[in-house]
Amino acid sequence: MIKNLPNADEYRNSAIECLTQAYNSVEHVDNQITNVTSREDLWKYHQIVLRTSLVLIHQGIEGLMKSEICQVSPLLLLDKKRSDWKTLPESKDELFEDLYTIGGEELLRTFYACIDSKRVNRNFLDVYEEVRINRNKIVHGIGRNPIEPDSILKLILNTFTYLLGKDSMWSAISSKFYNHPGFMTEDEDIEWQESILYNRLEYLNFYLGIKELNKHFSLDLTSRAYLCPFCTESAEQITNEGIKRPDSKWAFLNPNNPKSRSMSCVVCQTDFGVVRKSCKNNDCKGNVKFLLEDEDLGENKIWICLTCWHY
Repeated sequence: MIKNLPNADEYRNSAIECLTQAYNSVEHVDNQITNVTSREDLWKYHQIVLRTSLVLIHQGIEGLMKSEICQVSPLLLLDKKRSDWKTLPESKDELFEDLYTIGGEELLRTFYACIDSKRVNRNFLDVYEEVRINRNKIVHGIGRNPIEPDSILKLILNTFTYLLGKDSMWSAISSKFYNHPGFMTEDEDIEWQESILYNRLEYLNFYLGIKELNKHFSLDLTSRAYLCPFCTESAEQITNEGIKRPDSKWAFLNPNNPKSRSMSCVVCQTDFGVVRKSCKNNDCKGNVKFLLEDEDLGENKIWICLTCWHY
């Protein structure tokens, strides 16, 4: 008997960890850019981070394919003739992890044999081939061509979207963040990072552009964006000049039409209702408002404009 058979969730979770780590590694280096250190120079120095990230993407892709195969049977992953399996009554048991498993072309073909090919974006094959070839060059010590950070970010996004669907990349990134043990101990640094979580989307938008980013979300990110009341209040800072709030807009009408009265925020993934009223600020043409409810306000109702934050 072959024991310790893996399940689909184990492969899936491991794959998502690989892809998330690849993303976090690239973002971490980009956050080190200063006024005196250019991005180009920084990435020349940190090419190993991009190479490692590419290897992680390859592991992530293979893990997600294995996850799908496991839903049919993990035994399909074994790279061993059935006649050599030690499964007859007189044979000793074998552990799955001690056996060789398929990879490369065999893994790819087995993957497509186990799924409806229409579920996977047709461009996935191009992504897989690009990752496979470049990963092999790196592993075999011949990958001397420089790698661009933006290309790695796109590969990560495409892998998530093609294999797990739209919104999956942000869901994985935010889920990893909210599972940090600091939330259990009220770590102030982690709470501060939560209040500026929107910066992670601003980062992707800055380097890849909204049109590229829009391919990976179910909401239309190219439509008019609004302030999320929850993210905006969370990120408020009291300074000597008064209260400062971010101008980061990642909330969208859902559905996006002139009469819509519901919104969704990409960052905090919250759905909430709004009213369609013109803003009282003469310089603002906004007509989407949200009712602020706070104990400090008492019974007063304050409708806030989600375009300019005017009361």
